[in-house]
Parts: sequence; structure tokens; C-alpha cells
Amino acid sequence: MSSYSVNLSNELPKSAPSTSLPSSPAGASTTDATPLSPRSVLAALDAHPDVSAQQLRQLVHSLALTIQTHASQHASQVAGLKNVIADLEENLGQVAERWDSPPEGYLRNDDLVPSFDIKQDGNWVCARFVCLHTGDPTCVHGLTGNEKPGEGPCSKPVYATPVHGLVPVALPSWFHNMLIGRTARFEKLRNAAHDTNNFGIIADISRYRQDHNLLRQLVQEQEMLSAKLELVREHLALTRGRLKATNAPNLVGQLEWEEDRRAEPVPYTPKQRQGRFATAPPFPHA
Repeated sequence: MSSYSVNLSNELPKSAPSTSLPSSPAGASTTDATPLSPRSVLAALDAHPDVSAQQLRQLVHSLALTIQTHASQHASQVAGLKNVIADLEENLGQVAERWDSPPEGYLRNDDLVPSFDIKQDGNWVCARFVCLHTGDPTCVHGLTGNEKPGEGPCSKPVYATPVHGLVPVALPSWFHNMLIGRTARFEKLRNAAHDTNNFGIIADISRYRQDHNLLRQLVQEQEMLSAKLELVREHLALTRGRLKATNAPNLVGQLEWEEDRRAEPVPYTPKQRQGRFATAPPFPHA
């Protein structure tokens, strides 16, 4: 910004006006006149009503010189003010452009993420700039453009918005194969989605991939548990067979009579025990 400063005061100095007439020595010309203020000229004329033509001409030239000097100063001041105004307008345009320009990596939220409101100073403000979340591809970052120093972006999960009036159909096989296929094919699909700037579709493509990978992992764990369960059952069957083949019950047959005397041949669970030994309700009387 220009540091040009001006004095807008047009008042003349407040010293007492001079009443003396300008001297006009022999051979002096009007080009030798010195500037005089209008008050000084009026005071000299009032004090000397019989002023000569030469002195009057000198007064007129002095007054004209003063007017020219003031006009020159005024023109210089106007030019300086115009420069100041031009600098201010240029700076204002740069500030407005910076304020309206998205930060690096962000896009202007022209309905890219509807209803993305951020609470700022107690008020809900719509996010002006958005970008994909750096750590979670199913979310987006949002900025209002009026964040204070130290205030970071807000994040929000996004979802694909259904097209009004469109009847959903099954996903094409090529699309589904790219969703769950090799990483290179999936990255190609996601990059193509990025080019659309449709954050909801980008998020749901990433979300489908995440959920599918989790499902596949859980299925693998379930299959491993099923295999372990089957292996334990086989071990039980083999052990049972060996106990039968070795006639193990007869070797400890003296314990049979003790088991027969048990009140509870099979242990009851707490719930079964509560039901077995609960007090019966009293029989209703007529």
C-alpha cells in the first residue's frame, strides 16, 4: 500500500494579513511577484485606496501566483489520493480473491457435500471448502474459510446420494470385479471416481471395499474355527473309541455304585437348578 499522505486543509495561515503594498522598484516586472494570500491583497487594497496601476498589477500577479500554487498543490494531492485508492482497490481485490480461493487440496463446496454444517462461534456455518479425508476415504474434511489460527478442519462421513427417479439395478459384473479385485484394478476405479468429484460415490466405493475385506477376513476366521471344531470332534471320537477298546469302565467299575447313589446324575446349570428347586406356588382354595 502506498505511504502517500496528504493535508486536506485548505485554510490559509492564520497570521495577520499584511497591509503593505508590494514594492515596485524601477525596472521591476510582474514576473518578480511573490505569492500573496487573498486576505493580504484585500487588506492592502483597503489600506491603500489610491494604489497605483503598477502596484495593482503587482497585487494581481501575486494573487494569481498564489492561486496557481494552490492549484498545483491540489492537483498533486488529487493524484496522490488516486494512487492511494488504486492501491487499496488492488489490495482489496487480492484479499477477496484469497478469501474466495480454496486452500490447497480443497474444492469449493458447490453442493458437493450438502448439509455440511460446522459450528463456529456458536453458529452453524455451511462448509465453503471440502476435500477427501486424509486418513479415512469414507469421510471428508470441511472448512468455512473463517477459521481462527489453530482451528483445524472438521470431518464428516459421506454417502452416495441416490438419483431421483432412478430404478436401482444390479451392479455390472465388471464394476463389482473392480470393487473386490486386485489392488491395481480397485485403485483405477477409485481414481476414476475421484475425477467425478462426487464425494459420496468415492466414499461408498471405499466403504464397499473395506466391508468386503472385513467380511472375507471374518469368513476365513469362521472357516478356520469350523475346521478346528471338526478336528476337536474327531479327537473326541478317537479318544472315546480307545476308551471303549481298552475296557476302561471295567477297570474302575468300583465307582459305579457311587455314581448310582448321586442325587443329580448330571450336573445342572444355575438356570436349570433354579427351575428344578423353585418353590411351587400354593394350590388355590375353592
